Amino acid sequence: MKAVQLDEAERNKRKSKVALLSVISNASLVLLKLVVGTAIGSVSVISEAIHSGVDLLAASIALLAVRKSGKPADEGHPFGHGKVENISGTIEALLIFLAAGWIIYEALEKLRNPEPLDDAWLGITVMLISVIANIIVSRNLFRVGKETDSIALMADAWHLRTDIYTSLGVFGGLTVIFLGGLIIPGVDLRWVDPMAAIGVALLIIKAAYHLTVESARD
Repeated sequence: MKAVQLDEAERNKRKSKVALLSVISNASLVLLKLVVGTAIGSVSVISEAIHSGVDLLAASIALLAVRKSGKPADEGHPFGHGKVENISGTIEALLIFLAAGWIIYEALEKLRNPEPLDDAWLGITVMLISVIANIIVSRNLFRVGKETDSIALMADAWHLRTDIYTSLGVFGGLTVIFLGGLIIPGVDLRWVDPMAAIGVALLIIKAAYHLTVESARD
């Protein structure tokens, strides 16, 4: 009996540790993307900052959920606290829907009133950093989530996996703008940035829909 309890304690410790890693990573990416996106006037980079902000909130909820779900059953929760993770997954998905709506609104405003994009290479660099960081963290989340059967960690991992693809999309858009300015400086490519942001938002909505269905079903 003692060995089983020790094993359960170790599981909860590993879940909390990887969830905390996700919180720290996302917090760093939010700050980096927001600073650079604002500095160069890129709505797509700012949209990625919002995306990472939602991921940060999701990671924080996941951290609280795995710590709460690890508590033993009590009088108020005779079957334990495991469903806290399912509830957190549903909340995370709803927050993502709201963020996606905001991104689309801002991108449409940029399409109507385009502004010059300076130092696109800074945005490109930030997106590469984001991709690398999220690959590392999401792999850890997937691994520990599967080993411990944690819905909250798996949901957080899928958030970051989506962020990888959206970061690559923004990376591609900024690269087009950067290279276009060097090769064909007379062509107006300012529309690429808000269109990339809208692409990010649509992918976010898709991920949020699937997460809502899975969490609500459980």
